[in-house]
Amino acid sequence: IGGPSAGLMFSLEIYDQLTEKDITKGYQIAGTGEVNYEGQVGRIGGIDKKVVAASEDGCQIFFAPNEDGRKGSNYQVAKETAEEINTDMKVVPVDTFQDALNYLKDMESKNS
Repeated sequence: IGGPSAGLMFSLEIYDQLTEKDITKGYQIAGTGEVNYEGQVGRIGGIDKKVVAASEDGCQIFFAPNEDGRKGSNYQVAKETAEEINTDMKVVPVDTFQDALNYLKDMESKNS
């Protein structure tokens, strides 16, 4: 897995490696989005296919670029795709790396 669309997930993995606690809290997490130097998460192509693949792989959480809530955003397409395939995977909108990090910090541990 690589390329600019893996930027958010690479950033989260690097952060996870540099901290003592596992930020995933036992969940299988996927997502996509380019990340710029300011931590903004940008639009990518093929998000519908990435949602299907993540769901088939058993992921419980999927981060998708929200694009400030604009119509037709990656998040909207990802959410619609998740509904179409009837997955239990939660699609989470993010505009920044910090949004994703805050979501992870605020969620309960899987074993709680």
